[in-house]
Amino acid sequence: MGSAAVLGLVVWRLTGRIEWSSRKASFYAIHAMGLVLYSVLYATSWIWVDLVRGRAAEILPELRRSPVLIWNLLMGSWLYLLVAGISYAIRAHQRVRAQEAATAEARLMAERAQLAALRAQVNPHFLFNALHSVGALVTSDPVRADKALESLGDLLRYALGTEHEVLFGQEWRFTQDYLAFEQLRLGDRLRVNAAVEPAALSVLVPPLILQPLVENAVRHGIADRHDGGCVQLNVRIVGPRLIVHVQDDGNGNAGPSRDGFGLKSIERRLAARYGREAKLDIERSASGFQVTIQLPVQSAADVDSAE
Repeated sequence: MGSAAVLGLVVWRLTGRIEWSSRKASFYAIHAMGLVLYSVLYATSWIWVDLVRGRAAEILPELRRSPVLIWNLLMGSWLYLLVAGISYAIRAHQRVRAQEAATAEARLMAERAQLAALRAQVNPHFLFNALHSVGALVTSDPVRADKALESLGDLLRYALGTEHEVLFGQEWRFTQDYLAFEQLRLGDRLRVNAAVEPAALSVLVPPLILQPLVENAVRHGIADRHDGGCVQLNVRIVGPRLIVHVQDDGNGNAGPSRDGFGLKSIERRLAARYGREAKLDIERSASGFQVTIQLPVQSAADVDSAE
């Protein structure tokens, strides 16, 4: 058995050099020679010590008369086939695992590239809308316009400098800053009713998923109304999911622009990041426009423990 184990290591190395191929004659020829050599060495392993001691003349006739020689040759053949088969099976499994790892890495890189491309689209869109809000104040209220420009710098630092995932608490603070920025333009016409569960603040989310919802509600549901309106925001954790609900009290059926670039961008980013585990629902009615996002709960502590 010791000799079988030593010879098995040689077979393992051989299978690493000779790739599996059921169509090449050289593959069968090499292993046929290997099988014969393995069988002979295995069947004669019990006389190796005597041969080294110089007792070949005494031991070789005894070997030829051995009643188990044929049996040992057959056993060696079966052992070679067994070891070679197991070796190729292990190597095939290792290749499959390596291919799966490479595929997963390629998929992750593709997702990150897609998310980066989507972020590159979101940032100019946010900047354009923010500058539009400032422009609306320049002629009517220059003092507020100056304050809005100062606030815009803080907003842009977050919008342009945040990557991958952030705590929902950061996203919520950014959204609050954005609402304060819009209130410089709209004043008391913009009313906000927010309820955010404290536990939701530690959930990891993609950046810029809440602010576009609020911006959509402000620009399309409130800004054009003489008496303004109210944005209602509710964020809670239900089981393993984070639920983000944003609603305005404007006319939700007023034009297709209500579910334009911002919402489509969020939907694409959620699909790229979470696949079918995330969901975005839109409800339109004469009494308001509402959007609900559902995504898996993942905290920073979970990510640290996984790493």
